[in-house]
Amino acid sequence: MFKSSQTNNFPPVADTFSPQSIYEGTCMYFFRPAVRPLIFLSLVPLAFSQAAEKPALTGGGTNPLSVVKIHDRVNYMVSLNFNNGTTAQQWRSVDCKQGKAELLYMDILNGQGYTTMRSYGKSYMRYAPAQIDKQMTPEDIRTVCQLPIKEAQWEKLSATSEVGITNLVDVNSIQRTGDMLSVRMGYDMAEINWEPPYDAPLVLKIEHYIYNCKTHQGNAVAAMNLDGEGRVTDSLITADIVRRASSFEITPEMTQRFGQFCDLPAGKKFKAEGHFVPATNKRASALMGPSMPDLSNNNSQWLNKYPLSAAIEHQAQSMIKPWALPRFKQVRYTEVSTTGKVNVQLDAQPDGYVRKLEDYGIWTVQRLTLANQLQLKFTMSISSGASLLNKLQTDLRFPLVKGQRYQAHSESIDADKKVTASALRCDVTTEGDANTISPAFGGKYLLVECSATDEGQVSSNDKLAWLQDLNVFVPITMQLGDKPETPVKLENVSVIR
Repeated sequence: MFKSSQTNNFPPVADTFSPQSIYEGTCMYFFRPAVRPLIFLSLVPLAFSQAAEKPALTGGGTNPLSVVKIHDRVNYMVSLNFNNGTTAQQWRSVDCKQGKAELLYMDILNGQGYTTMRSYGKSYMRYAPAQIDKQMTPEDIRTVCQLPIKEAQWEKLSATSEVGITNLVDVNSIQRTGDMLSVRMGYDMAEINWEPPYDAPLVLKIEHYIYNCKTHQGNAVAAMNLDGEGRVTDSLITADIVRRASSFEITPEMTQRFGQFCDLPAGKKFKAEGHFVPATNKRASALMGPSMPDLSNNNSQWLNKYPLSAAIEHQAQSMIKPWALPRFKQVRYTEVSTTGKVNVQLDAQPDGYVRKLEDYGIWTVQRLTLANQLQLKFTMSISSGASLLNKLQTDLRFPLVKGQRYQAHSESIDADKKVTASALRCDVTTEGDANTISPAFGGKYLLVECSATDEGQVSSNDKLAWLQDLNVFVPITMQLGDKPETPVKLENVSVIR
């Protein structure tokens, strides 16, 4: 009933969307650790596999309930249909002052229309800043900016609460057609919050309601979180908000307000506590900060919050010292295999452990390891917890020598107290020149052939090189289950001693 004809004037989907660019970030990725650890990916929420083909876009259209203008910025959501039956919702934004179009994020829907996966560009299930939309032409941008979309004008409904929330109504959104009322309510945050589950920044929450002035019944039809620049960072719309209807109960106070909107004479603007202008340069909230770790540049702060037990700490330190202390400050390389490319950063800690960051593009993984093989701690950029080594039985001793054989049996425990068992068997076989792996490496290496089994995961066989000049393992080959063994090439290698 409240379809706006102006939304039909948005640039046609086929003219502004490339099927390849739209689908980028929605493909499923094969995920595997660079060096097979003692504790595998107990926190991975899904099993990933490579997409066979990128589907073609067959159609779509702008959802009128999503269109919101904050100052000079227009946000809107486009529903997308693909020839493989997949449907998606992509949120977009146009800055009319700067003449710039941006991609915000995309939701992949299941058969019931519920969001099953979200990507912010290449970031899977976690907020990342908007990206420039290269498909939108200057003419497309002008078309959007010339549409007769009313900028939100906020009227204050109450004093700011003790927790810094101010209740608002967008007076430009109040529309009545027959018995039906359409209105957008707003909630301004005094501080920048990061809302789960995506850690999306939030300074303004908007809820769009449809209300029957005669029956006094209504529902929320859209909800949006916006950042300080007026971009939508998170949302509920279509089937997702229907499923969450209980979260948007119309209270007696709201019913009273809606009654006032229903009785508003045609052409008259609603007045309450006065026009509201949000504060600029809001500070970050100390209480509602990000719930997932910042692993950028291999930051150690997150895993430092999860100490190892005294027994494991003592056991690991006794293996490291003195023969396995790392002889480098940082090693970086790109691991190239049949499964793709992974950027790896190894940082040596003062305690002798090696902190490892693996960048898979859609997420990052951080591990605290012994020599880049035995894993002590594990977390992911899309996880709010960590997995810790809980028990370890091993005859591994350093320095390694040809003919040595060692094994390890371990248990890890994650944030949900789930225990996962793992086993590792390795043979130290031959010796070679490390510069054959990369010119950045010097001295000799020992080839170490390992087989690993991890509860709930496919078994693996890997060949690793123990770089004697650096005291660290790097991968040579990999093999998962009954798949063929494949080489692992290290590119863009750099060593800081």
